[in-house]
Amino acid sequence: MLAVSLSSNQQGGFLDALPLSYYQIWSVLMIAATVVLDGLDNQMLGLAAPSLIAEWDISRDTLGMVFALGFVGMAIGTLVSGVIGDLVGRRGALLIGVSLFGIATLLTGFSTALWQVAVLKFLAGAGLGGVPGTASAMIAEFTPARWRSQAVTFGVVCVSIGGVLGGLAAAAILPSLGWRWLFYLGGAITIAFVLYLLLVLPESPQYLLDSGKRRVEFEKVMTRIGHPDPASLKAQGAGGEVEKMPFSALFGAAHLRDTLALALAMFSGMFMIYLMFNWAPTMLTTSGYDLKLASLGLTSFNMGGVIGAMLASFAIIKLGSRITLVTMALVGTLVCTALAILPMGAGGNENAMLGLLVAMGLFASAAQSAMFAVGAHAFPTGVRARGLGTMGLSGRAGAIVSALAGAWLIGGGAQMFFGALAVLMLVNAIGFLIVQSHIPRLDRNQEKPA
Repeated sequence: MLAVSLSSNQQGGFLDALPLSYYQIWSVLMIAATVVLDGLDNQMLGLAAPSLIAEWDISRDTLGMVFALGFVGMAIGTLVSGVIGDLVGRRGALLIGVSLFGIATLLTGFSTALWQVAVLKFLAGAGLGGVPGTASAMIAEFTPARWRSQAVTFGVVCVSIGGVLGGLAAAAILPSLGWRWLFYLGGAITIAFVLYLLLVLPESPQYLLDSGKRRVEFEKVMTRIGHPDPASLKAQGAGGEVEKMPFSALFGAAHLRDTLALALAMFSGMFMIYLMFNWAPTMLTTSGYDLKLASLGLTSFNMGGVIGAMLASFAIIKLGSRITLVTMALVGTLVCTALAILPMGAGGNENAMLGLLVAMGLFASAAQSAMFAVGAHAFPTGVRARGLGTMGLSGRAGAIVSALAGAWLIGGGAQMFFGALAVLMLVNAIGFLIVQSHIPRLDRNQEKPA
């Protein structure tokens, strides 16, 4: 017997007593697909970097500034998207972001100078920045509590799925067609998908209910989900609308510890992720591996991240998120240490390198994907998109630092590069340990957190 009544609205509770419908699954898949495109387009410049350095004779430091400019755009996009998501709607914020980075990615393929790449990277970053957080909030509000952790984690891990697709595409396209075709294809596919979503993607039912002004649209969505009486549902607030929460609530007594701890974990985690996304192919080619193997190295990291994130979502059900994420971050620290001491001179130890990069994704990368599920749990509906946006902003700060630090770290060889990643994962584990509002293990007998 389900313990949650149909009248419970807290954080999507009105969905908890219903079976998970095909319409919800389809909606989550459509939202997750935007994150796949985010991951695909986000990693393209990193995959193209060795070719750009060779073709245009640019330095790693100069390219690092271009990466950093993109992350500044991502930071702005993260903040703006969170505001749009809470005040106007999750759907609009998501589609605006995907449209922007799709157009900018396509135009990058036509660039003839580095300054054009830099401007378009900034614009693409503004679109890319808000997509994971907005998508996480939207997915959380489309799913019942018993599936929310897995659904949000799946949505976020789609960044790595996009990276896998990008790495495979780069390995096939770069040696024959060149770097421009990565941007042509990525941008065109993204724009076509946005046009499809404009016609079919619904708004978050939680947002529609809490807005108090889109009742007809809410009841239509809930009917398609399968609720027997959508008209009976009321919003959370006393007056029939959601309680208005200012941004400052994130730094009040109730949420300060979680806001700061999640920001620390996100900073270190995204520093690690984007150091890999943007600089790993260049670091591997510098170590003596060819362009194809360097692309496959990043693909291996992303493949491990996909598998690890989904395994983590099920571990969270059994163990809760605290022990799961702290353990993954600590194991990730050990894997990065092993990569730092692995001899990579003249492109040696190929199989060991690829295997350890899979393991790094399996633990270190996957822990970051699951973090968004913790944020969706910790922050209430009235400030959830802005809470996730604040996490994202801290992550963008880590990404900016990674863009500037990457060129310097590569100069120190694989030992310095992966040694820095080991330190970042240790900080990541500390952040996870400090978080107070972790997802508890789920008691499947009662269908509610234990």
